[in-house]
Amino acid sequence: MPAESVIPVDPIPPAPGASSHVVRRTASFDGHRVKYSVVGSGPTALFLHGWGLRPNAYGGAIEAMASAGCRVYAPALPGFGGTRELDPEQRTFSGYARWVGHFLDSVGESRVALVAGHSFGGGVATAFVHGQPYRTSALLLANAIGSPTWALFPNEVRTMMQRPFWDWGRHLGSDILSSPELIRLLPTILESFIPNLLQNPLGMLRTGEFIRRADLVEEVRTIARFGIPVTVAWSDRDGLVPRSAFDDLRRAAGVDGVVVEGAHSWLIADPAGFRELAISALVDSGALTTRSVRAR
Repeated sequence: MPAESVIPVDPIPPAPGASSHVVRRTASFDGHRVKYSVVGSGPTALFLHGWGLRPNAYGGAIEAMASAGCRVYAPALPGFGGTRELDPEQRTFSGYARWVGHFLDSVGESRVALVAGHSFGGGVATAFVHGQPYRTSALLLANAIGSPTWALFPNEVRTMMQRPFWDWGRHLGSDILSSPELIRLLPTILESFIPNLLQNPLGMLRTGEFIRRADLVEEVRTIARFGIPVTVAWSDRDGLVPRSAFDDLRRAAGVDGVVVEGAHSWLIADPAGFRELAISALVDSGALTTRSVRAR
């Protein structure tokens, strides 16, 4: 990250059954089973994964987030990780947001200090906080979808709907192959991506088409008006979510945004950097208090 902050936080009593390592569990609601990961102790936080993946791929990032001082729940979103796909009429961001609310109810959490989402999960996180703002104190968006802007030209703005499928695939591959952590990152991502592709290939395509139509800029603006702190982060080598999309979201949130080094999946390769963002967002939420801040 371009700057490093060290933020000591007040100690938090452990939650019952809390662990410093990810524990995988199963919840049941609406007549279906949902696998989820949970780790840490303290104020409750929620992490929502990206398209084609599942919480397993983010093990290091989730543990790092929890080490910031919170108890993190990370469910496998509908259509991924064995979770049943939403019914056609529910396949909207509002439908995903309601699903997230049902998941939190099933694990006995009425309110969370922080909702964090990566990529597609960032879009779902935005919809959830917008639809149920009384349940959340802060929002953290990492390379999140939600802007309809694909590319800016002198006399033209091209939308995500105009972006050809081959361009998505090209950047998806280069995102992984360009990472300096390729040897460690590739098996982690494929361990999640391949099972999802084999179990529900049509569902992945349907969700991909759904993502292309995402326009959540006004929702982010409304969340900021509610007084809910929004952190918008983006990585400088991200080809999947372009800079123009990041700029749309940070401007809607009324913040400068945070630019880190890395590709689209940077938080998988750099859990420590993601921990810094989580600490800052938890402080903004009021769940953690700072005693001092040292930056260089």
